[in-house]
Amino acid sequence: MGIAVSLAANIAAAPVLAWRPVLVAGWPPVALLLSVELLAHRPTLRTEAESADAEDAQANGGNDLVSNDSLLERARQVDARHREVHQRPVSAESLRKELRVERCDDS
Repeated sequence: MGIAVSLAANIAAAPVLAWRPVLVAGWPPVALLLSVELLAHRPTLRTEAESADAEDAQANGGNDLVSNDSLLERARQVDARHREVHQRPVSAESLRKELRVERCDDS
């Protein structure tokens, strides 16, 4: 509903009701709608990747999954402490140092 109202207001504010000014005036709400849709559907892809990682870990005997879960839990605790103190999430570099995890360069 908000996108439709914004689109209508932008088109009404176009200087001339020709196709070019209307297209330029109408593009921002359409771009917002597209970006919201892309972000709304993103967690599904992430969940599929996580389940594939879990399947791989189970195929390797399950030891990786247990160690990844404990590392993940420690990372969440570090992030929670950092958020309490600094009111923002911990940086990746600080988290790596805190958990003593070496940087993995795939290049």
